Amino acid sequence: MWTTTAPKRSWWWVLAGAVVLPCIYLPTLNTPFDFIDDGNLVYPAPPLSTLDRVHLGWQKVVANYEHLGPFRPTLWLHWEVQAELLQANPLHWRLLRLIWTGFAAGMFLWLLRELRIHPIAALVASAIAMWNPYRNEIWTSLTLAEGVAMPYALLSLVCAIRAARSSRAWIWDLVGAGCVLMALGCKNTFSALVPAQIFLRVVSGNPDWRLAWRQQRWRALLLSLTLFMPVIHFVYFKLNWHPGQYRLGSPTFGNLARYLAALQGAVSLDFLGVGLVLGVIAAIIAWRNRTNANSSETSETSFWREYRSALIAGAVLLAGGVALYLPLGAISGRYTMPAVWGLDIAIAVLLTAVWGFAAWRWKRVCFIACAVGLVAAAVANIGKQEKFAARAELLHQALAWIEKEALAGTRIAWVGESNLGGQLRSQGGLNIEEGIHFGWHLHARGRNDVRVGLVDANGQPQARCELAPLAEPPTIIVAADSSLPKLARNHGQNWQSKEIIVRYWWGRRQFQCYLWTDADVLAKDVGTDSQVVVSKQHR
Repeated sequence: MWTTTAPKRSWWWVLAGAVVLPCIYLPTLNTPFDFIDDGNLVYPAPPLSTLDRVHLGWQKVVANYEHLGPFRPTLWLHWEVQAELLQANPLHWRLLRLIWTGFAAGMFLWLLRELRIHPIAALVASAIAMWNPYRNEIWTSLTLAEGVAMPYALLSLVCAIRAARSSRAWIWDLVGAGCVLMALGCKNTFSALVPAQIFLRVVSGNPDWRLAWRQQRWRALLLSLTLFMPVIHFVYFKLNWHPGQYRLGSPTFGNLARYLAALQGAVSLDFLGVGLVLGVIAAIIAWRNRTNANSSETSETSFWREYRSALIAGAVLLAGGVALYLPLGAISGRYTMPAVWGLDIAIAVLLTAVWGFAAWRWKRVCFIACAVGLVAAAVANIGKQEKFAARAELLHQALAWIEKEALAGTRIAWVGESNLGGQLRSQGGLNIEEGIHFGWHLHARGRNDVRVGLVDANGQPQARCELAPLAEPPTIIVAADSSLPKLARNHGQNWQSKEIIVRYWWGRRQFQCYLWTDADVLAKDVGTDSQVVVSKQHR
């Protein structure tokens, strides 16, 4: 018979994992605000009455839809409450994000516990998910929707399982439906949760699925009512689309190929592939080496019965998540959620099988290979955190200098490109989105008298609704290139440069930017080619 020796129903490993696994992100506590999403989100509003504050929050929800298209009331609620409570303190923001990461890890471990995954396998699978360097942007950035939604989304699946087994199912159903609504209020793509939630709600309490469906179908189908919100939003969005909002295309094989490639990165196959392949081999060999055919049949049948609901629920999550993102050509690590959770669950089931079936030498080889892969993934994750922190530090140093030195009425030209993505940022270039948030940071920090305009390498204005172009020539130019920008040469002023350097990866790599200024507009002389070097070799 299929058996596991560990106490699967204990809680210690869930609590321990929720505390230990997020510790990999402790280096982020030393990171200042970034220039990806923070510029308009981390600063509190002026003093307002409660009613006015609620109205302001709703206005931001509506404006977010009108400008981009997504409807995200839960997300804005989190942002507004945090901004008010944390008062633009980056350490407090990042500490709260670290605690929220622990909640997310705890919810995933709880889900695996309810799916009867062996504790060792659950901890390894959760570490693979939480330490993945491709997905770590969810936790290094303070405001991304996937990170905010993750505990709600995972708890909704836990509630479905608990409801199927509980004598007070209605309580779990209400909590589960509420959690789905909270997740949908962060991002509509979490509608992929609902089919898996319904499946788990039906099958988790009864091995006879047909009987379970007859008994639970109406209660389970009531959970699908949460889909009305994303369906109504989608219909309204399609009927009222206008330029500036996200554009949805048609599903293509190219998009599918990109998404599948993202999924393999999101489960760290480049680091864990050997260990997982050894796990598959170990499970197959263990199955084939059963000396007693009847015992083998009983064992395998018992295992399948115990974990088929986990595997099918994972497959439903995977299929639903992939289908929702196929119309989008863009891809990143966070876009693999919630589809990648299906693969995470499958990895947990595989490791459970290896732990229970395989001979000790195969078990040892598999888990040692996974441990080595996890160490490599953790090192890559920390390296990516350091690079992220160095980028934020670079732009923060430029922001602090301009905030202190720029005279009233200063006009700043931000030289960047709009389609940089991760590739160009890794080469040190500035991008337009960073420039937008640079301007927002300045204004939120009290420098409304300073204007930021976006220009390309030739000095031509770049049209974005967030920042109006400069009406007059700039007095400060921010650029990534050490050579005098073309815009400065065109105006023939007496330009001087200030170089800011931030090194990372033990000084092997660096980011730099240059602040080109006209000496006549500064409060004090900067000095030609003065240099500020910020060492980030040992963060």
